[in-house]
Amino acid sequence: MTPDFEDKENLNLGDKGAVPPTADSIYVDLMEKDDASAEQIVIDEEDDDEDDEDDQEMAEDIEPVTRQPAPDPRSTAIPKANEFEKLAKRLMKTLPDYPVADETHHVWTIDSWSSLRENKVRGPTFKCGGYEWNVLLFPRGNNNTHISIYIEPHRILDDKNSNADDWYVCAQFALDIWNPSYPECHIPSGSFHRFNKNETDWGFSTFIDLGQLSSTRRFSNGHAILEKNTLNVTAYVRVIDDSSTGVLWHSFIDYDSKASTGYVGLSNQGATCYLNSLLQSYYTTKIFRDLVYQIPTETHKKGQSVSLELQRIFYLLSTSSDAVGTLELTKSFGWDSSEAFTQHDVQEMNRILMDRLESAMKGSAIDGSLNDIFVGKMKSYIKCVNVPYESSREEDFWDIQLNVKGFSNLEASFRNYIEIEMLEGENKYQAGDEHGYQDAKKGVVFRSFPPVLHLQLKRFEYDFMVDDMVKIDDLYEFPDSIDLKPYLDEDLPSEVKSENWTYKLHGVLVHQGSISNGHYYAMIKPEASTNSWLRFDDDKVWKATHTQVFKENFGANELTSQEFARLSRADQNEYLIRRATSAYMLVYYRESELDSILPKDNASIDSHIPKHIPTQIKAEIEEKERVEKVREEASYYINVKCVTLDNYNEYSGFDLYPDPMMPKYYDESLVKPESLPHVFKMKKEDRIVKVYERVGVLLQYIAEGTEIAEDEIDSLPFRLLFVNHRNNHTNRTDTPIPPKLRDQTINAIYVKCFNRGFDEMVLFVEELRKDLFNVVSKMSNKDKIEPSKFSFEKVAKTIESSKLDIENHKFHDILDYSAHIIIFLKYYDAASNNLYGLTHVTVEKQASIDSLTPYINSLLGFDEDNHLEYFEELSQLKIEPVAQQLSFEKHELSNGDILAVQSLSDETKNVQAFYNFMLTRLHIKVSPFRAEKEEEDSDYVADGSDSEVQKSFVKSTDSQTYDFWVSTQYSYDDLAKKIASYLGPDVDPEYLRLFIVNYQGVRYPLKSSHHLSQFFSKSVPLSQITNFEYEVLNIKLKDYENMRSIKVNWVTSLVSSQLYDLLIPKTGLVYDLIKKLIHKAGVKEDVVHDMLVWTGQDHKYVDLVRFDRKIDTLPDNVDIYAGIFPAEVQILLEFDMIKRFKEVPENVHDVLDEPTQTELKLAKGSAKKLNMIPAFHFHRNSTYHHGIPFIFPVYPEEKFAQTAERLRRRLGVSPQAFSKIKIALADANDKGRYLNTESESLNLFDEILNCDASMSLALDHYDRSPKRGAAYDKGISIK
Repeated sequence: MTPDFEDKENLNLGDKGAVPPTADSIYVDLMEKDDASAEQIVIDEEDDDEDDEDDQEMAEDIEPVTRQPAPDPRSTAIPKANEFEKLAKRLMKTLPDYPVADETHHVWTIDSWSSLRENKVRGPTFKCGGYEWNVLLFPRGNNNTHISIYIEPHRILDDKNSNADDWYVCAQFALDIWNPSYPECHIPSGSFHRFNKNETDWGFSTFIDLGQLSSTRRFSNGHAILEKNTLNVTAYVRVIDDSSTGVLWHSFIDYDSKASTGYVGLSNQGATCYLNSLLQSYYTTKIFRDLVYQIPTETHKKGQSVSLELQRIFYLLSTSSDAVGTLELTKSFGWDSSEAFTQHDVQEMNRILMDRLESAMKGSAIDGSLNDIFVGKMKSYIKCVNVPYESSREEDFWDIQLNVKGFSNLEASFRNYIEIEMLEGENKYQAGDEHGYQDAKKGVVFRSFPPVLHLQLKRFEYDFMVDDMVKIDDLYEFPDSIDLKPYLDEDLPSEVKSENWTYKLHGVLVHQGSISNGHYYAMIKPEASTNSWLRFDDDKVWKATHTQVFKENFGANELTSQEFARLSRADQNEYLIRRATSAYMLVYYRESELDSILPKDNASIDSHIPKHIPTQIKAEIEEKERVEKVREEASYYINVKCVTLDNYNEYSGFDLYPDPMMPKYYDESLVKPESLPHVFKMKKEDRIVKVYERVGVLLQYIAEGTEIAEDEIDSLPFRLLFVNHRNNHTNRTDTPIPPKLRDQTINAIYVKCFNRGFDEMVLFVEELRKDLFNVVSKMSNKDKIEPSKFSFEKVAKTIESSKLDIENHKFHDILDYSAHIIIFLKYYDAASNNLYGLTHVTVEKQASIDSLTPYINSLLGFDEDNHLEYFEELSQLKIEPVAQQLSFEKHELSNGDILAVQSLSDETKNVQAFYNFMLTRLHIKVSPFRAEKEEEDSDYVADGSDSEVQKSFVKSTDSQTYDFWVSTQYSYDDLAKKIASYLGPDVDPEYLRLFIVNYQGVRYPLKSSHHLSQFFSKSVPLSQITNFEYEVLNIKLKDYENMRSIKVNWVTSLVSSQLYDLLIPKTGLVYDLIKKLIHKAGVKEDVVHDMLVWTGQDHKYVDLVRFDRKIDTLPDNVDIYAGIFPAEVQILLEFDMIKRFKEVPENVHDVLDEPTQTELKLAKGSAKKLNMIPAFHFHRNSTYHHGIPFIFPVYPEEKFAQTAERLRRRLGVSPQAFSKIKIALADANDKGRYLNTESESLNLFDEILNCDASMSLALDHYDRSPKRGAAYDKGISIK
């Protein structure tokens, strides 16, 4: 039996877990073919025995890693063909962790090659590993000019397996064609495969060119393989026992993860494999899963709550038989589809997710429980050597970042982490006034480790020289268990240190590939009682061996080109894969707490599953099945919508009924359920008479179960009119269903008479008794009312209770060429400012329009001579007055047209204004503007202190939100008046400041000159809700608008600032701006003389700002910074570049701390000799700027240790945090080099002088602020 496809090279992947690596560089050399030189082993494409004419085309898309080629002759001599044991060893490499079940070789001697007449020849059978094997030979090629040769196994059938079709056998094999007399003349090639019912043979489709078989030039001894018409074929077979995993060389077609491992995978959305591996690590940490289940999420909405979606995923992972999707989880992050195709930093994702979960637990019974699982404590210290003085700080950690570069294993990285740095010589530590400068030890030790320890291996780092992230692929080993006691603080109590601090490895998160193109998966040991490991690889989960978990994820040291060239082709392939595959995160569990981290019984965990989770999921599955059923039934059923006059009476809007097919004019919140058409689910093959029966029962004209004959339809008191969608996007009735269509099926009528693009069949039920003429003829109440007292409820009751005058009223023919048409009437009531659907009337085309006036007045209860105005509802965009003295025909009215009438009206309340409002209405929600301190200048906002009226208003409206409709034609004044009417009589619209808030939460302030039409089209979809915010000013808005809003960053340290939004008259100076900043920020008067102001752009320094500069000269596209910097101000004064904000009081600097006073003296003495250099912060990439740009004085003769200490103090960070900052010099293009800050001879002043271009100081460290990343290096954001 041959497989169903030709090229199978992508399926045989050795012991690498059966999924091809994704590194860009792994397969560079693998497509190359070996030269057919003397004594060289030929490597041919392996395949099944089917025609392979399109193999080449497939090879372009598939990376051929399936061959296990024989060793390259560059290494050692190839054994002869009759040295069977040696050759088998060379051709079939030993697989770690997979024992050999059986091994053999068999020689097939072909005595007469020319007598092989058949295209396909099978050799003799031989036994190995419980199977019979034979060679399958194509002596004239398999649709090519090469010999094709394959190996195929056959089950040995007996009573036990005679019906079994799920058999498989894993085997390494090799085939060797050779000259029996000269065994050095041979062509061997080896491979491996998982044989099964679908893939019963495997081998090489182009083993050797037919012409080469008899060539004597191929081998150095002058002989050919085929001589004297005879040759030998040796088949080597080694059957491998893969029972430990069951997936050796598996294709994973029809693979069942749940049945094989008890676990299921997670679907990959595009590039979310990194997220999947992290989620599986979370899930298998049972103590964490239990905790997640206990987060209160009963009120959370699907797709909006991270906690809820995590609970759902965990529940599905434990109950589903198929891979689980993560789309709703990423939606709850606030991600769009592009995020699913962006790989993010796993550590960052891990930390942000933990933050979100920690927030979700606040105030609940499990508040703080995450810390008990994942948080340890470390101590940063500086301890003097010669005096009893120590400075230390204890802090929490959620994970530990360990250096990989330059270290061979985990223990070496831990030793590096706690390595002691000596502070001595010029870098002595200032131990206070009592001890002064002292030699000291600086370092970090651990006070405790958490039960679940996450170790982040720093496999990725930014390389300033190549200006990009690089991956460190070097060999780095990690153990199955590690004792962390040596890394604990020596000062801990003995009872703590004597505890068991051994940790067992339970998770290895792996990255395979290059920095730009890689794949993530996880190796996890989910149980404490066994040593079984599983590989969680997106939607598949399978068992893994010890080698696959450890050795294959250590990475590999880089080889020189000469070392690489000496490897065999197989070893080169293995090296490239191994170097690109390495662990980047390790999960260790504390051995003494394994029973609580991984409890054997899941019952306790399952008992905490929130009840609403399975209920929700069950409902969703049922809904999915229902939708699928509806989809299936769609081919047999059709929905028929029937609009009745009752629906028309309940509807106030365009057309006859609310139409969801026109979303621009449809909003569910505006629709009364009674106005919606009745929907009948009908079989497509039913006759139309069935619809008449359903309508008759609905309107109680016939009894339930009554059948109507087609010839009885004309006698019914109602008829069905087609409702068509006209070209001007209106829905109007047309003619009745003609008798000639009554024998047609419902579907045939739909196809013939309706626009299938709208996918609906709509009919209007014309009831004869509700025709205007019939209703008025049956009215008994003669009392008249004024139009101002109109009551539609009475009119509707009159219509509904009307009886049919069967003698005087019959259906008229309203076909196109008949004398009658049907018209629909609406009434606009100015008193209630509403539009009502009245009824229909069949009129003669030649009758004048105003002939309806007495009938309409009678229906409405008005005097018959009451004046009415008529308007035609041509479309949503066109409402025109009607010349009522004209006839219906002359006014070009036709079937289904709508006339709206009004009695009382004025300039603001009339039918055309109402229609215009319906067309332009905008649904808004208005809430108070609650700004953060930095978002507004509260000096101009009413806060309740201005008056008792304001105090009352501010208190009453603090949390109110209003929901109403406005028109897109409103001016700012119109909108302000409308909002003020809701806020109460104490609010003057002229003092209202309004904001539009978009869907991303960005607030846009409106100006008093604005109209809403500048922001919205004339007609906005009714379902759209727009958010507005308001605030009440204590000055008029127009006065407020004459000021300029300027944002100033008040810098307290060079890594932290407070943003203030200040309002300054446009004619003011920077002096006025800073004066207001001093007031807002509460800056002490005794330091303002050292105020420095500067600008930046894209987080890089731009220029100094003088206090006498005019406000209107400040560019809009720069950031403004201000802070107290005595040394910088002193230096700039010496160069006459700035003036002080105010004069310096005598001896004012005496209050400064000693380091600042020392630098101030240095600045005064070196002002003309120093260098003032701009500085910026970046992370990973020199163009990824963040933080506060600044200028920094650099003094000659200053040792770098002193420069670094000044810089650290400027930044306001701890010595430990500062030690993680890399310092570089960068040019104007952000290119440069890192400084060797460990060098004792380093002098920053000299380094700057030695540069050819103008340089900036560049500080490389993590961006702690929650701000944007570069477009190509998108940071993680969970909203």
